[in-house]
Amino acid sequence: MIIYGYRSSHLLTESVSGECLACSAPSGMRMSVFGRYAHIYWIPLFSIGKVGASECGHCRQVLKPKEMDTGLRQTFQELKQRAKVPVWHFIGLAVVAALIIWGLIASSNNHRANQTFITAPHKGDLYHVRTDNGHYSLWKVQDVTGNTVKLLANNYEIDNEGKVQSLNQPEYYASDPLELTRYDLKIMLEKQEIVDVERPEASVVVKR
Repeated sequence: MIIYGYRSSHLLTESVSGECLACSAPSGMRMSVFGRYAHIYWIPLFSIGKVGASECGHCRQVLKPKEMDTGLRQTFQELKQRAKVPVWHFIGLAVVAALIIWGLIASSNNHRANQTFITAPHKGDLYHVRTDNGHYSLWKVQDVTGNTVKLLANNYEIDNEGKVQSLNQPEYYASDPLELTRYDLKIMLEKQEIVDVERPEASVVVKR
């Protein structure tokens, strides 16, 4: 269940001059402005404007802008313009923007790593391969000789690229290798037939 909607927070309250329309008190009027913001799970996403009202300190009559006379409504508009929306009303957008930027950076770094690994293949590299039917499988580099790369194709495939690592079992690979050139692999990467490259030792932390 997704909980979403909008809420309000107090921005500004000031005393204003003018006679109360209900009790004719010559003073004691106060006016408040509230900022509304959309939220999801009570986390502010973005501002959706300002609302407010006036209140008589004597009879407690509350007037919304559409109920105010021309002079009082003008005062409200001026107060509304001066009321600043706090930055935290936009915290949700900031988080979303940060996640998008982080995703773009991570994707760019992964793309550069894949290009590096394809250009200089190592024994043990794992290629995440998109099959003809849109599923995913693995190729493992068995050997590299000059421009020729020997690969062991996995006999199985899976429909979720995120779970393709589960196919990395020694008994799942074919015994006879297929041979491709580095250029062939580069073209496959550019065509997104190879969607990711893993180099096991690239994730190993060397301890000193």
